[in-house]
Amino acid sequence: MAKAPKRPTSMNAYLRSMQDRKEDRFMSNLTGMTMRDFKKTPQARSIDRDVVALNQQRTKRK
Repeated sequence: MAKAPKRPTSMNAYLRSMQDRKEDRFMSNLTGMTMRDFKKTPQARSIDRDVVALNQQRTKRK
């Protein structure tokens, strides 16, 4: 039997995980794929890295 996924321990981690889900949903809708299919593509990881980098740059400016 599979273990339940570990829940975020802090509010900040929870908000980041929710943000990740929103971004994944948006990217999969943009490409016209299901989220599961999109995550399997080699480009998904690089897109995630690019989005994280942009978010970090945006927070540094504030």
